Amino acid sequence: MNKQLILCLLCMLCFSVLFGHEGHKSMEESKTQQESITPSSGQPTVKHFGGRPLTWMQWVGSFHFIFLHFPIALIAMTAISELLFSWFQRPIFDYASRFMLIAAAVFSVPTALLGLTYSYTASYSGILADFIWWHMWAGISTAIFAIFVAFLRERLGRSKIYYTSLFLLFLLVNITGYLGGGMTFGPYHMHPPL
Repeated sequence: MNKQLILCLLCMLCFSVLFGHEGHKSMEESKTQQESITPSSGQPTVKHFGGRPLTWMQWVGSFHFIFLHFPIALIAMTAISELLFSWFQRPIFDYASRFMLIAAAVFSVPTALLGLTYSYTASYSGILADFIWWHMWAGISTAIFAIFVAFLRERLGRSKIYYTSLFLLFLLVNITGYLGGGMTFGPYHMHPPL
């Protein structure tokens, strides 16, 4: 009975995460971003009807926005867990960092593939074209590097090269997130208000 209740609660949690994601855009920001999207050569213009995707490729690619939060959080928390382990030497931080790093490596692959799928549904012009190019390659690099760092930890354990690689992975995932935020919220989203 308890297992069924836990399974039911987990399913409800999963569905609330899948369907509860906010758009994070005001009407003005959405209009500004729509003006910067142009159709690519040989590809029809992708339009939304009330936020609903009109092509299967766009629908599949839109899962990128759900998956991307996992590798970001897992990589950041792996770094924090490794710091806590080095300070307190508690095994729980060792187990947690190992689990989170492997999970980040696993989740980063479908996240990158879904991002590539979504990128084919529209082309960007101007500064957003630069953002999507850099974001795409930084995302692919993050996925590959996350797998490399996970293997490095399994093979060499805690070493200077592992800690250096984890720090570089932490920087890379944050740069990738910054570029993705630039496409979602606009290229100047991190500028302070004047």
